[in-house]
Amino acid sequence: MSYSNEKEYVLSVLAKNTPGVLLRISGLFSRRCYNILSIVAAQTENTEYSRILIVVSGDDRIVRQVDKQLCKLVDIEEVTVLDREQAVVREHLLIKVARNQQNSEKLVSIANVFHANILNVQEDSMIMELTGDATTLNSFIELYNPYHVLQILRTGAMAMMK
Repeated sequence: MSYSNEKEYVLSVLAKNTPGVLLRISGLFSRRCYNILSIVAAQTENTEYSRILIVVSGDDRIVRQVDKQLCKLVDIEEVTVLDREQAVVREHLLIKVARNQQNSEKLVSIANVFHANILNVQEDSMIMELTGDATTLNSFIELYNPYHVLQILRTGAMAMMK
């Protein structure tokens, strides 16, 4: 495989809301040795269906193959490979950082620059929340690294066509 053609793809899978559907989807990837970079699943506006967003790395051939294989699975209604230029793609981040009297103002100012929400302030820590693209979240984390990041919780990519 030529790595120069590798890029990230977002697959949007509409599936019936049945037990084991996520296991069957992830099993398809593992059987073919394809790595899932992120996966997000949630019920849609219609409670009978779930939308599963899967980010994979590969080339066009691999993505076409995965698309065809997913469509063969029971309970899969639709698979769409999203064009990132035609979609809104976001991730969600919670970050807990060590806090003291000396760094408190700096932690708040970083949050303000990114328009992040400060969710919790304790004597020794602060929890912030940010939603954005992967690059923004990575930059946000990088700025907090010198202040001792205690915990990070991050969703995978969520995406919706414009």
